[in-house]
Amino acid sequence: AFPRSLARHMESPFISEADYVADLRENLEPAHADALIASAHRPNRALFDLANAVNDLPMHALRRNEIDKSIVTLGDQLGGSERLFSSPVPLFYTKHTARYLTAWITLLPFALYEPFASTLNHAAMIPCAAILSVFLFGIEELSIQLEEPFSILPMLGYTGTIGTNAVEIVNWHLKWMK
Repeated sequence: AFPRSLARHMESPFISEADYVADLRENLEPAHADALIASAHRPNRALFDLANAVNDLPMHALRRNEIDKSIVTLGDQLGGSERLFSSPVPLFYTKHTARYLTAWITLLPFALYEPFASTLNHAAMIPCAAILSVFLFGIEELSIQLEEPFSILPMLGYTGTIGTNAVEIVNWHLKWMK
């Protein structure tokens, strides 16, 4: 439930919650699903439930301690993700960078005029400036996308894979116990 709750936590609040609620109800016991859905901070609640489930397992204390360390690491990563999500690059920086890049590319032909003096009527300067412009504006567009990575990453695909892998590990353990 933690990966799915984290993915939902990082999604836009305008996206419907129906899929998230359906996933929880399908994969968790009703009491756990209801408690998670009602929580104010769902990823923390999922970590809390995970820690309680680990504590209820019959295992050696050293192994339990190592698993608890991993849960703490998940909590730390959750905090880092929230900091990335809640502190985007100020709009002024993005606009300033775009204006500076536009001015730089506008003045680029003047800088390329002399190096391309040997070409016929400076004709090679045009494709060179165009290619440089495409690459530089492409890099600028990528930087805008990377300012908020959670909107472009396939979070549901990641969480689905994590869930499938966790179920597979549980099945391995059940076969080993037989």
